[in-house]
Amino acid sequence: MMKSLITLGQTLNLTQTVNKLGVSRQTVRRHISALEEIKGATFFEVRDRHYALTEAGKKAMTEAEKVLEQAEAWLGGQRLHGATASGMDRSRFHDEEGRDFYAQQHPLSRLWVDSPPILQKGFLAWANARFQVDSPEMEALMPYLLLYRQHDDSWLFVAIGEESSYATWFDRVWAKSAIGRFSKDDPAGAEFNDFISGAHSQIFSQGGARLDHVYAQIPRERGGPPVPVSFQRLLMCCTFPDGQMALAVLVARTKRIAIEDFDPDRVNPMSDDLVMDFEI
Repeated sequence: MMKSLITLGQTLNLTQTVNKLGVSRQTVRRHISALEEIKGATFFEVRDRHYALTEAGKKAMTEAEKVLEQAEAWLGGQRLHGATASGMDRSRFHDEEGRDFYAQQHPLSRLWVDSPPILQKGFLAWANARFQVDSPEMEALMPYLLLYRQHDDSWLFVAIGEESSYATWFDRVWAKSAIGRFSKDDPAGAEFNDFISGAHSQIFSQGGARLDHVYAQIPRERGGPPVPVSFQRLLMCCTFPDGQMALAVLVARTKRIAIEDFDPDRVNPMSDDLVMDFEI
């Protein structure tokens, strides 16, 4: 059903959709009708015998593409997502190049167990600022912070701190040029960004804050070789001065990560010179 939606949304032509999927016209129409009934929305309009996506159809198509991609990755053994014994999120992704990515959520209380000082200060600043981006309490944090707005199902860069993990990992010229662009377009690649941004929507919709430990292999420039990196990430839901929602992301590269089923002896460790265990 989702393949019918996605293919018709791409081609906007019923005959091409039928040929690509190898099914009948009635099957495609039945799939679309069933999805529209389930979601309570109309996905397509027919104008002069030509299909056009409605706004609801565009949103549904984007969501269906993500669900289908995750399903195919799961069936192929590439992506595993589950929960720890305490109910925290845990996921692993194995890409086509043989690289493994690991992530695990931890309770916020762990910030005071083994998190870098910058994350501890960041959480306190966020709480004292009462979640307001434009607050004196947030000023010391801004050089290390990423700020996003949500645009449809994508994340738009609003601010990138010059001393942030992002700016010091990638080229600073890229970081300065990325404002107004989508995170999925950065040098890390769409696959990694899809993997890492899974928690963004949860925090953005529910509010609050979230702590994750992550290990990945990410290039430091577009087309460059993957470089091992481990970090702790603090996601914080905030508010812009105009009342619009913002997502603040504070990342500190560190070797102090704890992820179930992650064996540090089987992966290349991050270089010591990349660690961000410093005070601010």
